[in-house]
Amino acid sequence: METVGKPYRKTVGISGEFDAIIIGSGMGGLSVASMLAQENQRVLLLEQNTVIGGMTQAYSRNGYRWTVGMHYIGDVGSTQSAGWKLFDYVTGGGLQWTPMPSIFNRMAIGDCHYEIPAGAEAYGNLLKAHFPNQAEPIDTYLALVGKVSKSSAGYFAQKALSDAAVERVYDAMCTSFHSYSDRLTIDVLSELFSDQELIAVICANWGDYSLEPTKSSFAMHCMLAKHYMNGAHYPVGGGMAFSRLMAPIIEAAGGVLLHSADVAEIVVEEGAAVGVRMGSGEVVRCPVVISNAGVQNTFGRLLPAPVSAELGLDTLLETVTDTYAVVGLNIGFNQSAEALGFTPANVWSHPTNDLQANLDAHKAYFNAPFPWSFITFPSTKDAAWDSEFPNKATVEMYAYTHYSHFEQWAGTRWMKRGDDYLARKEVIRERLLEELFRHVPPHARDAVDYVEVSTPLSYETFAKRERGGFMGIESSPARFQQKWLRAQTPVKGLYITGQDLATDGVIGALVGGVLCASAIVGKDLMGQIRGV
Repeated sequence: METVGKPYRKTVGISGEFDAIIIGSGMGGLSVASMLAQENQRVLLLEQNTVIGGMTQAYSRNGYRWTVGMHYIGDVGSTQSAGWKLFDYVTGGGLQWTPMPSIFNRMAIGDCHYEIPAGAEAYGNLLKAHFPNQAEPIDTYLALVGKVSKSSAGYFAQKALSDAAVERVYDAMCTSFHSYSDRLTIDVLSELFSDQELIAVICANWGDYSLEPTKSSFAMHCMLAKHYMNGAHYPVGGGMAFSRLMAPIIEAAGGVLLHSADVAEIVVEEGAAVGVRMGSGEVVRCPVVISNAGVQNTFGRLLPAPVSAELGLDTLLETVTDTYAVVGLNIGFNQSAEALGFTPANVWSHPTNDLQANLDAHKAYFNAPFPWSFITFPSTKDAAWDSEFPNKATVEMYAYTHYSHFEQWAGTRWMKRGDDYLARKEVIRERLLEELFRHVPPHARDAVDYVEVSTPLSYETFAKRERGGFMGIESSPARFQQKWLRAQTPVKGLYITGQDLATDGVIGALVGGVLCASAIVGKDLMGQIRGV
């Protein structure tokens, strides 16, 4: 498996002094490490898996390569956009982007298909062409997307402030945003639109922001819609490009990246984090510990239980919920994407336009249709693919599922889960392949060369995601009211970064990294990078 960094060896141990220890090497961990390195801080980045990169990692098998959790990125088409500037800064200016075509998402609602174009005007025209009697509310909706997204700036900025400072400004910075984040997506859209099919089209990619319209915050819906309003791009080199570019920045400042480095506990003395205890028993001391392991793992598993209980952190965890679970396929084809007729546009497929009924049916019965399926074609998006993997193509597929359908195998060991589990995986394989061949040319079936199945237990095993959560914590109205979800925790010297600090997704994890680094160094790094 290709990766940056080095393996942790308990016989060798970890030597040297560090300014910060970072637990977890996903985008939240890598980005805060890069930013601290650029502030002349020496960091130790620890990853429990065998590959650096978290959900942005890529892995190879049988001559193919897939990226685990990064499929397309918005807001990087202009060098003046905030997204482009943030990625450019943390990668030292080395990241290159390949634009996806104007049609970057295809929404399949039952037997109806909608090709989603880049650009607010083009998107509005597409919706009006299909739903002409909803023209006025469509304009109102598009205006709301921009207005709501703009209102989020103060909400996120306050997350980098100290507890003392935020008490003075919290209401002023958050009230406008909360007027939108407190509302459910389905409630706002149902007030705007009278057509259920239109709502289904607008929400067809709700998997991007972690929570169905009946439960998600309308503000999260708007931020995600704004993120992709001008289309999407893909990094040259795939997901591995992030770690390849950030690792040298971290190492140039004296930092160290270690994989296969399981952290068993955050060491706390006299109310302050003073380092970590490795799974091997080795203790590495440091005055600053940053967790990119998610709040559930950080406060529920890594912090000593008496510390969490004394500070009420165990109770706070009851106010947030992990995101949905998925099953998936990584597929290798022994012909080029061009020969197979694959295009870069993603496919979001739903069995009917009643998104909630789809969910309820599958939750009750595993063999009911998957509530949604997502199909993406990474080999068509990566400009470096054909030179690295000539005459080959890949597809990555994901489908929403409910963890209860896999709970009977919880606690079992990887590769030793039994014949009934293997049978369940075979069912998943066949169902998802049939879904794929509804959306691609039929001759592609003959070129299938390799198929690998993942389940929620895969994410529990390799990403330590409780109950197989695919992203961070749910983007519900309640999530955005949690004042404790901030960079600085109640434990002195302990910080959180990544998705749970900001929002779900790769860009959310990156923003979390910027906010965390800002809190540690006492600078507005977001404003510095954006030039505002």
